[in-house]
Amino acid sequence: MKPMNKPETNPTNPVHRLWLDTHFLNPRSLSRSRSDLTMVARIATFIGVVSFLAWPGSARAEERKTTLTLTSPVSAQVFQRGKGDLAAILIEGTVSDNADVIEAMADLAPGAKRGTPVKWVAVTAPGQKVTGKFTGRLTLPAGGWYQVTVRARTGTRMIAEQLVDKVGVGEVFVTAGQSNSANFGNPQQKAKDERVVYFDGKAFLPARDPIPGGCGGGGSPWALLGDRIAVSQQVPVCFRSASLNWTEVKAWLPPDTELYKNLASCVRAFGKDGVRAVLWHQGESDTLVKTSAETYCERVKTIVEALNKDASYPLPWLVAKASYHPGSQVPEQAEVAKGQQLLWTKRICLQGPVTDDLLGAEYRHDGVHFNQKGLEKHAERWFDALSHAFKWKTGLINTPNP
Repeated sequence: MKPMNKPETNPTNPVHRLWLDTHFLNPRSLSRSRSDLTMVARIATFIGVVSFLAWPGSARAEERKTTLTLTSPVSAQVFQRGKGDLAAILIEGTVSDNADVIEAMADLAPGAKRGTPVKWVAVTAPGQKVTGKFTGRLTLPAGGWYQVTVRARTGTRMIAEQLVDKVGVGEVFVTAGQSNSANFGNPQQKAKDERVVYFDGKAFLPARDPIPGGCGGGGSPWALLGDRIAVSQQVPVCFRSASLNWTEVKAWLPPDTELYKNLASCVRAFGKDGVRAVLWHQGESDTLVKTSAETYCERVKTIVEALNKDASYPLPWLVAKASYHPGSQVPEQAEVAKGQQLLWTKRICLQGPVTDDLLGAEYRHDGVHFNQKGLEKHAERWFDALSHAFKWKTGLINTPNP
């Protein structure tokens, strides 16, 4: 057996000396080693205590960091502008520790062409400590994108902060109806202006077809309409689709049809006064079942009144004149178109675009659904109807205020 090699050691070091004495059994050093052992034990105990105090879970650990989490606003969220071109945007979330106040402020994001920065303001009640969940409002002028910062403060000390990169105050629409209101156009469309978004029920996404919530996998007029509004009004624009294919108006009646419940849910998601209007493009299927003008008008009226009640505010509707279907006859189409006109003349709904004249291969890729030219014309007519209904000043360009 080869002898054990003796490692390089420092005999003056008690730990090294103990190793030498115990591994090479030096009798003259054993008594001295016992005292060294005691010293090593003390050193080990000291090291253990220091390690324990530095451990994050110990009683002497670093103070836990306060966190602030926002549920509103979220990135690319658009709030409907109201009177005075303002919106009181919802500030909502939770803070992990006690705070004296929650404050918010807004800066214009780089490239914003309209809007006014807002300095720090309290969004929770003064004098009431905040624990856990908080809710408040921050009033912003139309425009954006804004960068909104929310912070929690105790005394003069900021204990937590959260930034939302893009928040807009502009126009919000819920679209409803049949396939030409959904994703059956060809080709798919996408917005050129990054201020135009779709809402899928959870997040705000760049406006790129197919629009979430609508049936089909093709194109729609909404991204193109959004571009027109964003450029004209210099505000962000959001669309939420509640459109389904091959549905006559009876399938939307409240309170228990799936289509009505879905429509109401889409509207309520934006809160009270959170939607500019419902954009209704429907009627083709009613020509196939020969719905009368009076019946059509009365059924839409029932939907409008129920939705106003469920939303807790009077929600404008723009109704398109849309009755053409290649499988129905002219008299049936005229009857449905008359029902849509009754909604206008009785002031139940505002006048939307007329699309019954956009016919043939020039506008429809399959005889029913719009092609590129048809989608562009559809969007243009929606823009004209909205501009007239809400008295928009078109071609508006506002320089952001400092």
